[in-house]
Amino acid sequence: MNRTVLLLSLSALQLLAGPPAKPVSDKSLGLSRTSVFDTPAPPLFTDEASGPGEKALPKRINQEYPPVIPHSLVDCIPITRSSNLCMDCHAVPGPKKKGEPTPIPASHFVDLRRAPEAKGAQVAGTRYVCLSCHVPRTDAPPAIGSTYRP
Repeated sequence: MNRTVLLLSLSALQLLAGPPAKPVSDKSLGLSRTSVFDTPAPPLFTDEASGPGEKALPKRINQEYPPVIPHSLVDCIPITRSSNLCMDCHAVPGPKKKGEPTPIPASHFVDLRRAPEAKGAQVAGTRYVCLSCHVPRTDAPPAIGSTYRP
């Protein structure tokens, strides 16, 4: 008897809900705007080929975003626990001087997990792998457009 009541209740709810919704096209899902059954190839791009100091930093849209790396990383990676070539150049005292590497900001010396109120003597472990936040400049087009303005 309970099963019959449940089936009647579901049938009544279906009638109250009206006609079924139209199906969603698989081409309207995701960012690529192709069928979910396709494997779209990303656009080709070229990595930055300039050396450190050859090009200026690109303008940042927002000061809260990490800056883009304006030079090639070919000789700088991999960044490992024992080797970080970024530190060799960027571990200089601030403020930034024209023609010199950008100093590592004070925020990178704060361990937000263990001691958020204290500035350490070394770059915090969570900030040691620069490529976690900073990306190299390329000529790749944006994956999607943005109308964001600060």
